[in-house]
Amino acid sequence: MRSGIGPSAQLRSLDIPVVADLPVGARLQDHPLIYSVYALKAEHKAMLPAAGALVWTGSKSATAGNLDLQISATHFFDPTHSPTGGAIVLASALVLPRSFGSLRLVSRDPRVAPCIHYNFLDDPSDLERLMEVARLTSLIASSEPFAGLIDSEITPPLPRDDAQLRKYIIENVSTYAHPTSTVPMGRDDDPTAVVDAWGAVRGIRDLHVVDASIFPDVPSVPTNVTTVMVAERIAARLGKTLPSVQIKQFAGVDHDY
Repeated sequence: MRSGIGPSAQLRSLDIPVVADLPVGARLQDHPLIYSVYALKAEHKAMLPAAGALVWTGSKSATAGNLDLQISATHFFDPTHSPTGGAIVLASALVLPRSFGSLRLVSRDPRVAPCIHYNFLDDPSDLERLMEVARLTSLIASSEPFAGLIDSEITPPLPRDDAQLRKYIIENVSTYAHPTSTVPMGRDDDPTAVVDAWGAVRGIRDLHVVDASIFPDVPSVPTNVTTVMVAERIAARLGKTLPSVQIKQFAGVDHDY
């Protein structure tokens, strides 16, 4: 955007010459979640090796084959904040959100942070589905064998009342830090697309974007492996059309493709 590729009105408002009028930053997505933290009983408080589990399921409104809810159990919590010296987290996440946020420049100065607005829960179905996965988490936490490991709850118990649960989620929604889709790929007739299926920026010769920002929608999984797959596939394609020295510089590796 500071180079002049982005929404023309935003760029002109910052006196940035427009090179290409493209909807950069308009489709920000991420995985919203809420945390529930539990103190482990003394006999179960060992933090190494770290425990972890991920489970996906479909919400009541999910279409066939879509697993839009996820619960993760991890030891990623500072045990010094637990009264027993050990803790475990249950994270209730919506991994196929329908809300879109935005990323905007506020200055031409690269040292000034952009304005990032996640806009979580803007689509009403996102809040309803987060409520659904929160209830599943509460059910797991109160069932064996999990319940037998727990000494007490560190975070407030998830409310059972619908109105209170909605309020709690709105006030405590967090993120997996999986931001994507600010430079989304799409067909030539897609007004939301910035790049094509191979990461080539529309209207700009020899410029590609190859990272999680080009996903048209946030995937329902952690984004690191998906990003590696996309980068390897695009790099392999570019390797057939560009000199090997250019590819080495592009990919940051010391071998030819």
